[in-house]
Amino acid sequence: MGRTWKPRIYFFVVVLIYSWPSSVFGQTPQNLPANWQVENSVFWQITGKDLSQPSYLFGTFHLMGARYIDSLARVMDKFSESKTLVGELLLDSTMTVKMMVAARLHETTLDKLLAPEDYQKTASWLKELSGYDLKIFNGMNPMTIQIFLMTMLQQKYFPLNGSADVPMDLYLQQVGKKEGKKLVGLESFEVQVNALFNQFTIERQAVMLMEFVNEKEKAKEELMLMNKSYRDGDLGKLEELLAVQTYSEQEAKVLLDDRNKNWIGQLPSLMKEQQTFIAVGALHLSGKNGLIHLLREAGYTVTPLASK
Repeated sequence: MGRTWKPRIYFFVVVLIYSWPSSVFGQTPQNLPANWQVENSVFWQITGKDLSQPSYLFGTFHLMGARYIDSLARVMDKFSESKTLVGELLLDSTMTVKMMVAARLHETTLDKLLAPEDYQKTASWLKELSGYDLKIFNGMNPMTIQIFLMTMLQQKYFPLNGSADVPMDLYLQQVGKKEGKKLVGLESFEVQVNALFNQFTIERQAVMLMEFVNEKEKAKEELMLMNKSYRDGDLGKLEELLAVQTYSEQEAKVLLDDRNKNWIGQLPSLMKEQQTFIAVGALHLSGKNGLIHLLREAGYTVTPLASK
């Protein structure tokens, strides 16, 4: 177990930092126009308005690794050409400690928060997926446990390919830094923590965790379909999958809509300055409050591209 613990936890923390709602399950149905059509791509070119050169928008899947994104020749070509890389949050050496502190429970523990039967169900599934005892994570909040379970579920069926295979968002930042690109984070660590943890009471987190654990077969099926849909560039299917989740309208607003609207205020000046590659969770792209629609409303031409 000792040999696999560090890389697995590192992968988990990076996914945790980049936030659960962006690419796993985290959207409620939106009141879209009857004639609304989702254009199926996770890779887009942005032109027009005051841009002297195109910029690019790529929807990432935080649970997938570098080896997959390296297979997307057209995406990586445009990434290499771009002078600026924009991500949700810039990762640095302090983030792991910060996130693990933010994920901790206060004045209670998981075994006290969950009913004994629920705790045992969660512990059994965690053991099955990872080999780890839930007691190790007894001081972590339920949202963290839920994300850890999803991360381990992904690793069971779609494992990273060796130690060099790191989550794609982190990989892009590593390569961008090496190539001397300007690196920009769209939001602070505090905004991420608020969206991921602080907007939910501990009791609400516990309810969501048990909904996930009690429907673990459904979680597996949806994970399989989500991986396939992402690889197919099927943004419409991803939107359908996320539309059946259980977040309230206000929770979804904090998780996605508010962040998208904040980001759209920052992108024009970055794109005007030089060719920019924007890499954020794929579900930030779609919907009436998604980046594609918001960019078009702002006067840009946003065109779907093939990834490979």
